[in-house]
Amino acid sequence: MRSGPEPNSIAGHPSTPGSFKTGSEFYSSGPSLHLIQFWGRALISKVSVLGLLAIELLAACQGIEFLRPLRTTTPLEKVYDLVRSVVRPWLKDRFMAPDIEAAHRLLVEQKVWEVAVPYIEKYRREHIPESRPVSPTAFSLDSLRMNKCVGTDHSDQD
Repeated sequence: MRSGPEPNSIAGHPSTPGSFKTGSEFYSSGPSLHLIQFWGRALISKVSVLGLLAIELLAACQGIEFLRPLRTTTPLEKVYDLVRSVVRPWLKDRFMAPDIEAAHRLLVEQKVWEVAVPYIEKYRREHIPESRPVSPTAFSLDSLRMNKCVGTDHSDQD
């Protein structure tokens, strides 16, 4: 009987920390090879996900290409320009492996992230409110004003 997470469960959801052997349990039990193989497959799965994202990125850029002369948002146009700097549009059938590898490299080297992050930060600044008060006294001053607005009389408290 094997212990630890099932090999196929990593694709659907993360494994729970309690399902892994640690320390002496790991080395004294026979199925340590099973865990090594499991994590090897998990690493291959991560690489496969980046490959799939590279294909999706290429498909999205080709979709934008089909809709020209229409334009999309500025952040997406910047990502499109980045991809097109390493992969030319498909005007006829061709072998896709070099294009997939180039898009994969953009993802691994985080070039797409570098292009997108300024727009993400700008969006956060403009649309996501700050969750803490601007000053330490802002909360307590607001709560005092709220008590006075409700009509609570604190004059008898000294």
